[in-house]
Amino acid sequence: MLIRTRRSHLQLLLTSWVALLVAGCGNDSGTPNNELVFEYAVPLDPESPWPKFRRNALQNGRSPVEPVDSGRDIWVFQTGKGIFSTPVIDGDSNVYIGSADRVFYALDRDGNERWSTLTGEVIDSSALLDDQGRLYFGSGDGVLYALDRETGDELWRYVADDASVNEAFISWFEGNVAIGLDGTLYVPNDNFCTYAIDRDTGEVDWCFLTSDQTWSLMALNPETGRLFMGNNYVFENAFAVDPATGEAIWSVMAGVGTVAASPMLASTEPDGLVVLGSFDGILRAFRQDTGDLVWSYGMRDHVYASPAQMPDGRIVQPSADGTIYALDPDGTLAWAYDTREPVRSSPAIDGDGNVYVGSGEGRLFVLNPDGTLRWSIRLIEERRNDLNASPALGKEFIAIAGENGGIFAVPYDYCLREELDDPRCEVGPGEALEDDGAFLVFTTSFGSLEVETPSQIVANQPLTLTLLVREEGDTRLAVIDSESVVVTADSAAPPIVDVSGDRRYLTLVPNEPWAGRSGGSLTVRVRGDYLVDLDRVGLRFRGGTVGGSFDQTFSFAIAAREPVRFPLPVPNAPGDDSGLLELYRLAAPLPTILPSYNQIGFDSIHYLIGIVGGSEDRMIAWGVGAFLDEAGRTVVDPASRVRFPLTLQWDAGLLTMLNDRGFTIEFNNFPIPFDFFRVASTIDSNASAITGPFLNAKTICAGIEFYGAFLEIGGFCNPVSGLLEAVGGAELRAHEGGVQAAPRGVGGVDIAQSGDSVVATFTDSTLIASEHNIGLLLIDSETENPVALNYTAGTTQTSGPGGLIATVELDVADVDLPAAMRAYVMVDAYPATVQVLP
Repeated sequence: MLIRTRRSHLQLLLTSWVALLVAGCGNDSGTPNNELVFEYAVPLDPESPWPKFRRNALQNGRSPVEPVDSGRDIWVFQTGKGIFSTPVIDGDSNVYIGSADRVFYALDRDGNERWSTLTGEVIDSSALLDDQGRLYFGSGDGVLYALDRETGDELWRYVADDASVNEAFISWFEGNVAIGLDGTLYVPNDNFCTYAIDRDTGEVDWCFLTSDQTWSLMALNPETGRLFMGNNYVFENAFAVDPATGEAIWSVMAGVGTVAASPMLASTEPDGLVVLGSFDGILRAFRQDTGDLVWSYGMRDHVYASPAQMPDGRIVQPSADGTIYALDPDGTLAWAYDTREPVRSSPAIDGDGNVYVGSGEGRLFVLNPDGTLRWSIRLIEERRNDLNASPALGKEFIAIAGENGGIFAVPYDYCLREELDDPRCEVGPGEALEDDGAFLVFTTSFGSLEVETPSQIVANQPLTLTLLVREEGDTRLAVIDSESVVVTADSAAPPIVDVSGDRRYLTLVPNEPWAGRSGGSLTVRVRGDYLVDLDRVGLRFRGGTVGGSFDQTFSFAIAAREPVRFPLPVPNAPGDDSGLLELYRLAAPLPTILPSYNQIGFDSIHYLIGIVGGSEDRMIAWGVGAFLDEAGRTVVDPASRVRFPLTLQWDAGLLTMLNDRGFTIEFNNFPIPFDFFRVASTIDSNASAITGPFLNAKTICAGIEFYGAFLEIGGFCNPVSGLLEAVGGAELRAHEGGVQAAPRGVGGVDIAQSGDSVVATFTDSTLIASEHNIGLLLIDSETENPVALNYTAGTTQTSGPGGLIATVELDVADVDLPAAMRAYVMVDAYPATVQVLP
């Protein structure tokens, strides 16, 4: 790789001057790591090397610890679901972190569990260790917990205001925890409040109200006392706040889009810089006293990670474009190191200026101060491999966590040990990328760019190919020219070809299996041009010139399939046993913006999918929202408005679930309309996935209420087609044996069309409305397809005495209904009764 250095004598003087101003300098005294006492401007644990997200009040991610190899081995602690939050580490090398499995863990220096506590929702928040032996963290259940660090005993809890108070969607604590000079805790919540909370009593001093959720953590200048934060609002989204009153001193628009990253203060001077990145792909530096923009630097994709500062003053900023950038204090590029996949992990910097960062490849990278690779290690081999959590630097090891739910402790300079034979390690100084050329890279459903294309695929598997353009050792900004793409495939039917909204990848979805049951081969040729020198507003790229072309042929073997029966029961009529599947742990890595908005939220999704009827090779199914109860069982969520129909196609082990007629689901309380939704898998005799599931979902941005305009402005919608296409994966299994029986107590039901509604009226029912998810499904009797309706927002119900279900109503206004149709009353995921409607 070409390391870019453009540093004048003046810049060197400037960086030296800035370094003297920044708190938390390196370990220049030569004191061993285990003898260090850490100085913090706020009441953090003075023995802790990493007591909070971004470590200190300035949030520069820098520690005085030096990379001295302890000789210890790597340890791994496995949790039940993915982790997005950053660990904190105390002076005894104990590690504290929460997981999407809803549990907060305290681990000892050897990776053994000391204690744990179960919360009511996923945990996406890093903890904070104060100087009084307390630990604080927030959870998606809307609770801020204060615990005794040694025992895990709860000292107090604060329950956030309900989301409805500020007309928000949810009241999760997704941001991290900061602490002020006087010990006040500053904690953002998704209910649009950032709270100032007394750490002794848990009482609120003030709420700083914003127009959207806040994931950005407040930074504090200990000299001026000012607080600085970002916000998810599309417009006014960066603030300086008075800690005494909770009122804004200034506010600015830090780009069109979310500011999820936490700000970093480059110095304690009143007119020093506050630096933060935005989802518009631009890193900006503002004056702390006025909010005036000083400089900006554009990257190829959005910025999720928070910046860090090296001892010489340079600013390190990773991007979802896969590159780790270092900028001089004036905003000019010093060097850049390119990886293959998005980087959402915020960097940590040791006392020698080495940079530590996790990547979407499941790899921990360690860079030298000049931007060359020192060493790296692949920590996650499985398909859920993103290291989206940020590293924490302990005295003995680097702690980091990943999408697979693993917590890792890696000794310093582990891969530099003499005579080490660990194939997961790579030693620098180069990059694992070609120096020049334009490539379409095979991409897995979990977003991994495969250097070697797999030799075999399954017959219903979609293909995703990502554009990668390299010039003179650097990755260049380039997009696919949508209108130039030509795809030829020797399959029985031509595939559905789409260029993604951001024009970074294209998908090929088979209309029919790529090959018949006897198997065979598939050859696909993809040709087209790519554009460079684009005009940009944030990440909305327009214009450009043809920079070159790509022409690649991919060949795959497709295995033969034995004729096997569908392993779950298909009911002929209400009262028969019905098959029940669970689709869960969704991941949507493409476009790259989706995990940054909600990877841990996708990971918490559970859908129960019940078989309504049909033949063995083609069935109708009904999906409803579900959740994990306190015992860890997946149960229907009666309060969920998520209801959607699917057609299931079965072909000798291939299971393809499809809705290409349009439907709407609700996510985080706002509706998302899909024009196309497909889940493809192969399943075994127990109805568990063997391969896949592979997810493809498409929507036209203009049809998404409120957020559609933002997605268009943000550059996530194809400028030619208006398409936003998502690619992902999930888990699939039979739910508790895969068989559901008819519910009891349905009673008599009369279904009739009345004006713009279809209404089911219950008589003698003993079903309590609040205990079930009850809906209506309409099937076209001629085509045997579900009628395309908004089953999510269009369903309402009423209850009578004792909370018993009275009516369920489905809005059919402005829909051309078929001449004849069947109406099913769906109790949870079961077809409880059916009636023919003229």
